[in-house]
Amino acid sequence: MKEPKSIRRISLKTKFASASMILAIFLCVIIVLISYFSYRDEMFKRYDANISSLVHTAAALVPADKVNQYYETQQTDADYDQLIEQFQIIQEQNHLEYLYAYVPTADGFKVFGQGTKPGQEGHFVLGDFLGTSYYPQADIDAANNLFNNPDAPKTIISNDSDFGYLISAFEVMRDAQGNPILVVGADMSMKDINKTLNAYIILVSSIALLIFVLFITIYLLFLNKSIIDPLQVIVDNATDFVNINMDENLGEIVALNIDVKTGDEIEILAEAFNKMTSDISRYIKELTSVTSERERIETELRIATLIQEGMLPRNFEYPDRYEFTLYASMRAAKDVGGDFYDFFFVDDDHFCITIGDVSGKGVPAALFMAMTKATVKDLVLRRLPVDEVMTEANINLCNNNEQGMFVTLLIAIINVKTGVFQWCDAGHDPAIIWKKDGTVEMLTGKKGFVCAGMETAKYKMNESQIEKGDIIYLYTDGIPEANNT
Repeated sequence: MKEPKSIRRISLKTKFASASMILAIFLCVIIVLISYFSYRDEMFKRYDANISSLVHTAAALVPADKVNQYYETQQTDADYDQLIEQFQIIQEQNHLEYLYAYVPTADGFKVFGQGTKPGQEGHFVLGDFLGTSYYPQADIDAANNLFNNPDAPKTIISNDSDFGYLISAFEVMRDAQGNPILVVGADMSMKDINKTLNAYIILVSSIALLIFVLFITIYLLFLNKSIIDPLQVIVDNATDFVNINMDENLGEIVALNIDVKTGDEIEILAEAFNKMTSDISRYIKELTSVTSERERIETELRIATLIQEGMLPRNFEYPDRYEFTLYASMRAAKDVGGDFYDFFFVDDDHFCITIGDVSGKGVPAALFMAMTKATVKDLVLRRLPVDEVMTEANINLCNNNEQGMFVTLLIAIINVKTGVFQWCDAGHDPAIIWKKDGTVEMLTGKKGFVCAGMETAKYKMNESQIEKGDIIYLYTDGIPEANNT
């Protein structure tokens, strides 16, 4: 026999170690990024809240009724002097770059007052006119926008080459008629925030990396002892098994005994390998049969799924109708079943909804579902009452029903103009109405025997009134019987 070509393989130990390191780095990066952005946003919020509060406090100190008087007379009084002194205290104690009040004009700003003390850079007095070069352009735009638009942002962050990294807040004072008269603003330096964030990143990264390295080291040691080494024993024995029996007949395979004592699935695997050598011939024969049967079942289920999906309407939109909205969904829990629904207009005023559950699974259930759906729709479109539709459908489905299948069925017709809701129930779960006032009503009504179960079965029509805003729920037994929702 030709020797198999040697293939370069990567050991499980290397794969686990590499995957663990990649995962650790990935998680570390994710944690650092999440922590960074969360911490940064929190710092921005604190800066925002702090400076907004200071501006609001400063604005509350300004006597709105005397602003025009100060501008017109260019004369100050004790109240004004006290205001400027309070501005200076607020600016100094809260480490503000600037605290100011002014009126924006087309080509500059008319100063009302500042928190900058005499002799300090940027000190101006009442009535001084400043050009736009005295303030960051972002502050100018924000203040002007807020002055003319009360809904404009009151806080901005700017990074100007001349003024630095600042957070600025503004508040517009208005007269009794709501007209803007003055802008109160403040600038706070954020130059230290990047240092704080960088230090935070280094700290979080170091801690996260240390934790991950420690965890991965312990994890890999445990993995090596409890999984890798026992698996290597199994691999070595499997290789020996192949080499010994390479030229042997399947009926004469030499069995090997693998001694692995781990007390878990790996030990079970070793025991299974020991048994495999004596059962492998039978397994090969059974595998052929099982594979063929499985392919047949899978083909049948695919066909049933296509039949089922192709029969159910998927378009829930009626753009020309405003009286109602509609949605339906079907999800098979395991195998293809016989659950189905249908909806269509009988005429301009009447809308039919059908829901059912065919007994059995697979292609027979899907085909019986298709026959039931087509039969009901044909009868409804003849404009028969729902009880007659159910009776005729039952008779038709009973004919040639050699497999003894049946279907629980609920047929409902709604008058979309009047809200009259007529339905007939053949052993199906009752409809539920969630009324617009929040109450829930279960339409238990008169219920008949399942369709296709007995040809002589009789059915009764039930009637209810649906109000605007009510919601109708129709469902199959998968809802009340669900164990995990």
